[in-house]
Amino acid sequence: MKELIIIVRREKAKEVKSLLSNMYIPYVSKTVKGRGKEGGLGYKTSKGVIMSLLPKSLIITWVEDGLYEEVIGKVIEVAHIGFYGDGKIFVLGGLS
Repeated sequence: MKELIIIVRREKAKEVKSLLSNMYIPYVSKTVKGRGKEGGLGYKTSKGVIMSLLPKSLIITWVEDGLYEEVIGKVIEVAHIGFYGDGKIFVLGGLS
């Protein structure tokens, strides 16, 4: 088994969750905040520049060793728009 930790834009989360549901893959999801290469949103106040964190969706799922590469490919297909902030996919588990 491999654990996939998928971080995507919030507007793409529904599509990724739908994809996983259609493949009968269980998952859990949560809204998280971060800034990554996008740098977050900065705005000036009287106290200086303040960085705010951007909301993302965190989706965690577990898949069989033979299926995880297919799942990753489909998630990338659904979530990719070609700009910073598309997200990341982390794969945890033993070597196959």
